[in-house]
Amino acid sequence: MDRFCAAIGFALSLVVSFGCSPAPQASGPPVGNVKGIVNVDGKSVPTGEIHFGMAGVPPKVLEIKDGAFTGEAPVGNNKVEVFIYVEGPSSEKYGGARSKKNSIPQKYWGANTTLSAVVTAGGANDFKFDITSK
Repeated sequence: MDRFCAAIGFALSLVVSFGCSPAPQASGPPVGNVKGIVNVDGKSVPTGEIHFGMAGVPPKVLEIKDGAFTGEAPVGNNKVEVFIYVEGPSSEKYGGARSKKNSIPQKYWGANTTLSAVVTAGGANDFKFDITSK
């Protein structure tokens, strides 16, 4: 009888432990470390953002500071977008807050960006983007 009770107890503990395990985490595509610089008209970008993205995957947004960026991006062929914001006039629509406008030509951001990068899992992934303001 003791063995029977022990077996039932063991079986119940297994059921409870499997029933309480966390759900598997959704894993995105593998990422690789990236770094690089962004120049506009031959000069380092003081501040901004660079986005690495692939179809069906949210972009990785990295900060540009003193012309340099570092972080992670999806492994594979990425579309790259650059955003350098300037403050616009205040907007009544947003409670008087100043609006921001990307000062870079649209050929460097959005669906039709001309910038791209191939990120590898174990590669150097050191990129240089020289863009123009016109």
